This record gives sequence, C-alpha cells and structure tokens, in this order.
Amino acid sequence: MAKAVIQKNWYELQVPDIFDVEEVGETPAEKESQVIGRTVSEDLTDLMDGASKYYVDVSLKVTDVEGNKAFTEIAGMECSKEFVSRMVRKRSDRMDLVHDTTTKDDRKVRVKVVGATVNNTSSNTLQAARQEINDAIDEGAESADYDKFMESIFTDELQEEIRDRANKIYPFRELEVRKTELLE
Repeated sequence: MAKAVIQKNWYELQVPDIFDVEEVGETPAEKESQVIGRTVSEDLTDLMDGASKYYVDVSLKVTDVEGNKAFTEIAGMECSKEFVSRMVRKRSDRMDLVHDTTTKDDRKVRVKVVGATVNNTSSNTLQAARQEINDAIDEGAESADYDKFMESIFTDELQEEIRDRANKIYPFRELEVRKTELLE
C-alpha cells in the first residue's frame, strides 16, 4: 500500500536585527508547529559584514512563525575547536572560566571564556584574573539587553574590556569568549 504524499511547506529563516542579512535559508515542514524550536548554525562572517571572527559559529533557534517566515533568536555561539587548541603553547597556562550572568531584560546566559597566558603563572594569579573577568561580564550584561550583549561579543567590545581588565593582573596572549548559551 502506498503512503500518502504529504505536502511540505518551506519556511524562510529570518535572523535578528543585529545582523546585516535578513534571512539565512529555508527549512521544510508539514506544519508550523514543527518549525518552532529548530536550530540552525551559521558562520558569523556570513551574518555580519566585516566580521573578522571566521572561527565563530552562531546558533539560531526558531521562536515564532508567521506565514512562510520563521523568526529566530540567538541561542548561542561557539568558537571552533581548532582555534581554541592553537591558543595554548608551551610554557604558558590555559585559563578556563564558566560564568552565568543575567542581562538587562532578565535573560540568563552562560558565558565560557578561554585564555592563554604569556608565561606560566600561579593559580592565585589566575583566580584573581577570573574574578576580574566575572565582574566585567556581569557589568556588560547588566547594561544591555540580550541581543546587544551578544552583539558586543560578536564585535569584540566585551573581549576588549575583559582583556584590559585581566591584563592589569597578568598579561594574556589570547583571551576569547569561547562559547555562550542562552539558558531557558
């Protein structure tokens, strides 16, 4: 017995306003309800003109559907594993930090930072740098809504603030937001 062929509709994936493009592609589904909750990963250089972070992938999650348009929000971002592995070299320390913060519009975000020092250093120095980075992340999140906070990460504004504050404690060769996740 032959199965009935079900007609699938195509929905255009619309991105948030902070990006320079309006849509990133299409996704098929039988019903609108099947589209909500889907995630798609896009390269940051495809979403923002002049973005220098070729190693960053942005996750977009569908939150609403109107007609044939599926509207997305930023679910997070992640640096490639290859970029992170090239950061740390001999005679330097790797510093990892995981910090949960809340933006001005009460969205909870998990921010993961990775850094590489110029030379080996003590754990007390790294702990002081972590605390300074936590404070910088909290200040950046409290002063902006979620989209603006993520835009500050994409445009390196937050990383520059983190580097300036952490380098007062100990010099870092590299310091980057490795991953962010929007917590439900």
